[in-house]
Amino acid sequence: MKMFRIMLVIGLLANLSLVSKVSAELYGGIEFPHGIASFADVVLSYDNMYSGGPAPTAHLDPTDALGIPQGSSSDFFITLGRGGKIELGFVDNFLVNSGDDLADVHVFEVGSDVEDTFVALRPTPETAALLGDPALYDSNNDGYYEVGKVFGATSSLDIDAIFTGFAANTLVFDAVQLIDDPNEGGQTGTTVGADIDAVGAIGSVRACDYDILGDINGDCKVDLIDFSLLASNWLLDCKVTPDDAGCVPID
Repeated sequence: MKMFRIMLVIGLLANLSLVSKVSAELYGGIEFPHGIASFADVVLSYDNMYSGGPAPTAHLDPTDALGIPQGSSSDFFITLGRGGKIELGFVDNFLVNSGDDLADVHVFEVGSDVEDTFVALRPTPETAALLGDPALYDSNNDGYYEVGKVFGATSSLDIDAIFTGFAANTLVFDAVQLIDDPNEGGQTGTTVGADIDAVGAIGSVRACDYDILGDINGDCKVDLIDFSLLASNWLLDCKVTPDDAGCVPID
Protein backbone atom coordinates (compact mmCIF):
# COMPACT_ATOMS: atom_id res chain seq x y z
CA MET A 1 0.00 0.00 0.00
CA LYS A 2 2.84 2.41 0.87
CA MET A 3 4.48 1.79 -2.51
CA PHE A 4 1.16 2.40 -4.26
CA ARG A 5 0.83 5.79 -2.54
CA ILE A 6 4.34 6.77 -3.57
CA MET A 7 3.67 5.80 -7.18
CA LEU A 8 0.38 7.71 -7.11
CA VAL A 9 2.12 10.91 -5.96
CA ILE A 10 4.84 10.49 -8.60
CA GLY A 11 2.17 10.00 -11.25
CA LEU A 12 0.31 13.11 -10.15
CA LEU A 13 3.52 15.14 -10.21
CA ALA A 14 4.35 13.87 -13.67
CA ASN A 15 0.93 14.75 -15.06
CA LEU A 16 0.96 18.18 -13.45
CA SER A 17 4.45 18.93 -14.75
CA LEU A 18 3.38 18.08 -18.29
CA VAL A 19 0.34 20.34 -18.01
CA SER A 20 2.43 23.23 -16.61
CA LYS A 21 4.74 23.35 -19.64
CA VAL A 22 2.34 25.32 -21.82
CA SER A 23 2.70 27.29 -25.01
CA ALA A 24 2.23 31.01 -25.53
CA GLU A 25 -0.77 32.61 -23.84
CA LEU A 26 -2.38 36.05 -23.76
CA TYR A 27 -2.67 38.02 -20.52
CA GLY A 28 -3.99 41.56 -20.61
CA GLY A 29 -3.83 41.42 -24.39
CA ILE A 30 -0.07 40.68 -24.28
CA GLU A 31 1.36 37.43 -25.63
CA PHE A 32 3.73 35.69 -23.23
CA PRO A 33 5.78 33.02 -25.02
CA HIS A 34 5.96 30.54 -22.17
CA GLY A 35 2.46 31.03 -20.83
CA ILE A 36 2.19 30.65 -17.05
CA ALA A 37 5.93 30.05 -16.78
CA SER A 38 6.64 33.57 -18.09
CA PHE A 39 5.81 35.17 -14.74
CA ALA A 40 7.88 35.79 -11.62
CA ASP A 41 8.14 32.75 -9.36
CA VAL A 42 9.68 33.74 -6.03
CA VAL A 43 9.82 36.72 -3.68
CA LEU A 44 13.41 37.75 -2.95
CA SER A 45 12.63 40.74 -0.74
CA TYR A 46 9.84 43.11 0.23
CA ASP A 47 10.27 46.35 2.17
CA ASN A 48 7.29 48.69 2.31
CA MET A 49 9.34 51.17 4.38
CA TYR A 50 12.28 51.25 1.96
CA SER A 51 12.01 55.03 1.43
CA GLY A 52 10.58 55.88 4.83
CA GLY A 53 6.90 55.14 4.21
CA PRO A 54 4.20 55.44 5.15
CA ALA A 55 3.53 51.73 4.80
CA PRO A 56 0.23 50.26 3.65
CA THR A 57 -2.04 48.54 6.13
CA ALA A 58 -3.65 46.16 3.63
CA HIS A 59 -2.44 43.78 0.91
CA LEU A 60 0.85 42.98 2.61
CA ASP A 61 1.50 39.47 1.24
CA PRO A 62 4.29 39.77 -1.36
CA THR A 63 3.52 36.33 -2.80
CA ASP A 64 0.38 37.85 -4.30
CA ALA A 65 2.65 39.39 -6.95
CA LEU A 66 3.75 35.95 -8.16
CA GLY A 67 2.34 34.01 -11.08
CA ILE A 68 -0.19 35.19 -13.61
CA PRO A 69 -2.14 38.45 -13.21
CA GLN A 70 -5.47 38.12 -11.43
CA GLY A 71 -6.98 41.41 -12.58
CA SER A 72 -8.37 44.51 -10.90
CA SER A 73 -11.33 42.66 -9.40
CA SER A 74 -9.07 40.32 -7.43
CA ASP A 75 -7.66 40.78 -3.92
CA PHE A 76 -4.43 39.05 -4.93
CA PHE A 77 -1.94 41.91 -5.27
CA ILE A 78 0.81 43.44 -3.16
CA THR A 79 0.87 47.09 -2.14
CA LEU A 80 4.40 48.52 -2.11
CA GLY A 81 3.87 51.44 0.25
CA ARG A 82 5.09 54.98 -0.46
CA GLY A 83 8.58 54.44 -1.90
CA GLY A 84 8.36 50.73 -1.06
CA LYS A 85 10.36 48.03 -2.82
CA ILE A 86 9.83 44.44 -3.94
CA GLU A 87 12.27 42.09 -5.67
CA LEU A 88 10.96 39.07 -7.57
CA GLY A 89 12.93 36.20 -9.07
CA PHE A 90 12.42 33.98 -12.10
CA VAL A 91 12.97 30.23 -11.59
CA ASP A 92 11.60 28.29 -14.58
CA ASN A 93 12.49 30.94 -17.15
CA PHE A 94 14.74 33.96 -17.58
CA LEU A 95 13.98 37.44 -18.86
CA VAL A 96 15.92 38.26 -22.05
CA ASN A 97 16.22 41.01 -24.63
CA SER A 98 14.31 40.50 -27.88
CA GLY A 99 16.87 42.25 -30.09
CA ASP A 100 14.25 44.67 -31.46
CA ASP A 101 12.08 47.59 -30.38
CA LEU A 102 9.32 45.43 -28.89
CA ALA A 103 8.53 45.23 -25.18
CA ASP A 104 10.40 42.63 -23.11
CA VAL A 105 9.03 42.95 -19.57
CA HIS A 106 5.51 43.74 -18.45
CA VAL A 107 4.31 45.03 -15.08
CA PHE A 108 0.66 44.59 -14.14
CA GLU A 109 -0.57 47.17 -11.64
CA VAL A 110 -4.10 47.39 -10.30
CA GLY A 111 -6.02 49.95 -8.29
CA SER A 112 -7.81 53.20 -9.02
CA ASP A 113 -4.82 55.48 -8.35
CA VAL A 114 -2.25 55.67 -11.16
CA GLU A 115 1.15 55.26 -9.48
CA ASP A 116 4.61 55.26 -11.07
CA THR A 117 7.16 52.54 -10.38
CA PHE A 118 10.91 52.39 -11.01
CA VAL A 119 12.08 49.13 -12.62
CA ALA A 120 15.51 47.49 -12.37
CA LEU A 121 16.70 44.07 -13.55
CA ARG A 122 19.32 41.74 -12.08
CA PRO A 123 21.69 40.43 -14.77
CA THR A 124 23.29 37.01 -14.65
CA PRO A 125 27.09 37.11 -14.15
CA GLU A 126 27.61 36.45 -17.86
CA THR A 127 25.34 39.35 -18.82
CA ALA A 128 26.96 41.67 -16.29
CA ALA A 129 30.31 40.91 -17.93
CA LEU A 130 28.90 41.75 -21.37
CA LEU A 131 27.49 45.07 -20.18
CA GLY A 132 30.77 46.23 -18.67
CA ASP A 133 31.10 48.78 -15.90
CA PRO A 134 28.10 48.26 -13.56
CA ALA A 135 28.32 51.87 -12.39
CA LEU A 136 26.77 52.85 -15.74
CA TYR A 137 23.50 51.12 -14.85
CA ASP A 138 23.57 50.32 -11.12
CA SER A 139 23.63 53.66 -9.32
CA ASN A 140 23.26 52.24 -5.79
CA ASN A 141 25.43 49.13 -6.30
CA ASP A 142 22.68 46.69 -5.29
CA GLY A 143 23.12 44.32 -8.25
CA TYR A 144 20.04 45.56 -10.11
CA TYR A 145 20.45 47.59 -13.31
CA GLU A 146 17.98 50.45 -13.70
CA VAL A 147 15.97 50.21 -16.92
CA GLY A 148 13.34 52.91 -16.49
CA LYS A 149 9.93 53.56 -15.09
CA VAL A 150 6.40 52.34 -15.68
CA PHE A 151 3.59 54.82 -15.30
CA GLY A 152 0.75 53.00 -13.61
CA ALA A 153 -1.80 50.44 -14.76
CA THR A 154 -0.36 47.88 -17.18
CA SER A 155 3.02 48.94 -18.56
CA SER A 156 5.91 47.51 -20.57
CA LEU A 157 9.62 48.21 -21.03
CA ASP A 158 11.98 47.39 -23.88
CA ILE A 159 15.34 46.09 -22.64
CA ASP A 160 16.97 46.86 -26.01
CA ALA A 161 16.15 50.55 -25.65
CA ILE A 162 18.44 50.66 -22.61
CA PHE A 163 21.14 48.15 -23.57
CA THR A 164 21.58 48.68 -27.31
CA GLY A 165 23.38 46.66 -29.95
CA PHE A 166 22.91 43.13 -28.61
CA ALA A 167 21.39 40.24 -30.54
CA ALA A 168 18.19 38.62 -29.29
CA ASN A 169 18.52 36.45 -26.18
CA THR A 170 22.06 37.70 -25.51
CA LEU A 171 21.18 39.59 -22.31
CA VAL A 172 19.76 37.43 -19.54
CA PHE A 173 18.19 38.63 -16.27
CA ASP A 174 16.96 36.46 -13.39
CA ALA A 175 15.13 38.97 -11.18
CA VAL A 176 13.24 42.25 -11.26
CA GLN A 177 13.13 45.07 -8.72
CA LEU A 178 10.18 47.45 -8.41
CA ILE A 179 10.31 50.63 -6.34
CA ASP A 180 7.31 52.89 -5.91
CA ASP A 181 7.97 56.51 -6.88
CA PRO A 182 7.33 58.32 -3.58
CA ASN A 183 6.61 61.59 -5.39
CA GLU A 184 3.76 60.22 -7.54
CA GLY A 185 0.31 58.94 -6.68
CA GLY A 186 -1.36 58.98 -3.28
CA GLN A 187 0.73 59.72 -0.20
CA THR A 188 -1.50 58.09 2.41
CA GLY A 189 -4.15 55.39 2.72
CA THR A 190 -4.51 51.69 3.41
CA THR A 191 -3.02 50.82 0.01
CA VAL A 192 -0.55 53.67 -0.43
CA GLY A 193 1.98 53.04 -3.19
CA ALA A 194 1.82 50.97 -6.34
CA ASP A 195 -0.35 47.84 -6.26
CA ILE A 196 1.50 45.07 -8.13
CA ASP A 197 -0.51 42.20 -9.56
CA ALA A 198 2.19 40.39 -11.58
CA VAL A 199 5.43 40.77 -13.53
CA GLY A 200 5.89 38.84 -16.77
CA ALA A 201 8.77 38.18 -19.16
CA ILE A 202 7.71 38.80 -22.76
CA GLY A 203 11.29 38.22 -23.82
CA SER A 204 11.78 34.82 -22.25
CA VAL A 205 13.90 31.68 -22.40
CA ARG A 206 13.41 28.52 -20.41
CA ALA A 207 15.75 27.94 -17.50
CA CYS A 208 15.82 24.19 -18.14
CA ASP A 209 16.30 22.44 -21.49
CA TYR A 210 14.94 19.12 -20.22
CA ASP A 211 11.44 17.80 -19.53
CA ILE A 212 11.74 15.95 -16.21
CA LEU A 213 8.66 14.12 -14.96
CA GLY A 214 7.66 15.75 -11.70
CA ASP A 215 9.54 19.00 -12.32
CA ILE A 216 6.53 21.26 -11.96
CA ASN A 217 8.36 24.58 -11.79
CA GLY A 218 10.78 23.77 -14.61
CA ASP A 219 13.99 24.35 -12.63
CA CYS A 220 15.65 21.11 -13.86
CA LYS A 221 15.19 19.22 -10.59
CA VAL A 222 12.44 17.46 -8.67
CA ASP A 223 12.38 18.55 -5.03
CA LEU A 224 10.11 19.66 -2.19
CA ILE A 225 9.19 22.84 -4.07
CA ASP A 226 7.44 20.68 -6.68
CA PHE A 227 5.60 18.79 -3.94
CA SER A 228 4.53 22.09 -2.35
CA LEU A 229 3.14 23.26 -5.70
CA LEU A 230 1.16 20.06 -5.96
CA ALA A 231 -0.07 20.41 -2.37
CA SER A 232 -1.15 24.03 -2.93
CA ASN A 233 -3.86 22.81 -5.32
CA TRP A 234 -4.60 19.52 -3.57
CA LEU A 235 -8.28 18.56 -3.95
CA LEU A 236 -9.01 21.75 -5.90
CA ASP A 237 -11.95 21.08 -8.23
CA CYS A 238 -12.27 23.79 -10.87
CA LYS A 239 -15.66 22.46 -11.94
CA VAL A 240 -16.96 23.30 -8.46
CA THR A 241 -14.95 26.50 -7.83
CA PRO A 242 -13.95 27.85 -11.27
CA ASP A 243 -13.20 31.30 -9.82
CA ASP A 244 -10.39 29.96 -7.63
CA ALA A 245 -7.00 31.58 -8.37
CA GLY A 246 -5.61 28.11 -9.12
CA CYS A 247 -8.07 27.53 -11.96
CA VAL A 248 -6.49 28.95 -15.11
CA PRO A 249 -8.70 28.52 -18.22
CA ILE A 250 -7.19 26.75 -21.22
CA ASP A 251 -7.59 28.71 -24.46
